Amino acid sequence: MSSTSDILPDRINKLKIQDEPDRSSGTSTPGVEVGIAKSTFPKGMNPKLRYIKPYWWPYRTFVKQRWIGRQILEVITTEFRDRSMEYYKHALDSGVTRVNGVTARPDLVLRDGDRIDNTVHRHEPPVTNDPILVLHIDRQKQFVVISKPGSVPVHATGRYFRHSVLEMMELDYGIKCYSVNRLDRLTSGLMILALSGKAASKLAMEFAEGKVKKEYVARVKGKFPEEEITVDQPLMTVDRQMGLVIITPEGKDAVTIFNRLSYDSQRDQSVVRCRPQTGRTHQIRVHLQYLGHPIANDPLYSTSEVWGHNLGKGGVDLTPDATGTSRAEALQARVGTSTPTNKTVDRENDDMDLTSPILLSEQARKIISKLRRQKDEAEDWIKWNEVIFTVKDAQDKLENTPIPEIETSTSSTTPIRAPRLKNSSRKDIIKASIPDSDAPSPLKKPAYLPPGFCEDCFVPLPDDPDPETLFIYLHALRYTTPELGTWETPLPRWAGEHWDGDWRGWSDGAKIPDVLEDDKKQQKQDKEAKDSGD
Repeated sequence: MSSTSDILPDRINKLKIQDEPDRSSGTSTPGVEVGIAKSTFPKGMNPKLRYIKPYWWPYRTFVKQRWIGRQILEVITTEFRDRSMEYYKHALDSGVTRVNGVTARPDLVLRDGDRIDNTVHRHEPPVTNDPILVLHIDRQKQFVVISKPGSVPVHATGRYFRHSVLEMMELDYGIKCYSVNRLDRLTSGLMILALSGKAASKLAMEFAEGKVKKEYVARVKGKFPEEEITVDQPLMTVDRQMGLVIITPEGKDAVTIFNRLSYDSQRDQSVVRCRPQTGRTHQIRVHLQYLGHPIANDPLYSTSEVWGHNLGKGGVDLTPDATGTSRAEALQARVGTSTPTNKTVDRENDDMDLTSPILLSEQARKIISKLRRQKDEAEDWIKWNEVIFTVKDAQDKLENTPIPEIETSTSSTTPIRAPRLKNSSRKDIIKASIPDSDAPSPLKKPAYLPPGFCEDCFVPLPDDPDPETLFIYLHALRYTTPELGTWETPLPRWAGEHWDGDWRGWSDGAKIPDVLEDDKKQQKQDKEAKDSGD
């Protein structure tokens, strides 16, 4: 048997390294990279990226309906795609995950009411180093207007926590904000944030009731028609893992009005003004794809490898696949499972019927499968079997709590389950505090740790992403609200009629005044006036 030190260097050498793709055409694909991109900067030192040091993160959740009756390895592998199946199996085998307070193994079957606790070393992905631009602050009406950079989510989600708008506003500017509306992580542009919970509720109602007029600008593939076009096709999310939305009669009503602003014959791309009359998920992106003019660098809706040569024009075939089952039937089948499936998890195809509200066509299934495969290939760096170490007591050391193990069943027909929780309810979900990122690792260090692996959790570290793959050419340009008036940003540089290929900054060199300094001065004056009055 070969030693660990003999095997590991050979495996590391086999990792696929590719040259950085040419971005001169301005058609990079965000979030979709094959192999490991070679950076021109040392890892962690790209000036166009913002980084955060990894930290330990305790995570707690209750079992969702679609998880009932399924083995925990299958659930974690298909629901959380940020790491490979091999990683999740190793973590479960190592004993760092608990169900109802006892150590869970990969074949444990989940039940309604089960609580899952896990502790991970959180590696937040880098985001673009473009700052959040504060356009206006009104302390009296309790709102702030910002321009969000692409790549940054509004709320904590998935692997992102500190790299989110609400956290960065507080960390960078000391401004506690509340979200009113949302923008996709890849989308840049105008946002209105509230400075209090009460103001947030009031403003959110305006968005929910459709009182806010919104205008976006997008760079799309092909020569968009000169005349105004209205798309009124209903939309539905059919795969939550990939966030895929399609046009279907069963979907929610959605209306978008489009006008071409300019055409770039060199790149065969158009800049289009988009005015959504409703606020559905991915509405502009899917309606543009329906017209045959998807956003030029959209990772979900503009790649021929996934959608074919017509790029999804006219929508997806809706004829149900004969092999599919309804969501209700899939859920009932899961709930009724009395024995573990003990099957290999198929991340490309599993879970489709559970997450789609409608029966999927063969074409839709193939699209979802390709998108999932594409994401896994982009995350190939984390498909690891290289490090052998014991981490059974990791969570014990983090929380100083002895953990009993679930008794293994001796019968092949009896599923392994966790004991029921006592005196617990779904209200027991807690906000876990973030431990110090400089805290020593609770894990036992392996005998051999190759270069390029995390020294705290011992997983391989990814190369830095190309900053141009972290956003799409879709920008929220202008909002008009009944209460707060009209607010807008300058036109993004990539939306200019004579674009030079550099995506950073604004068209025609527009400048944004520093309102933060004025706000600080005003707050100081208000405080002095109040103190003198007292």
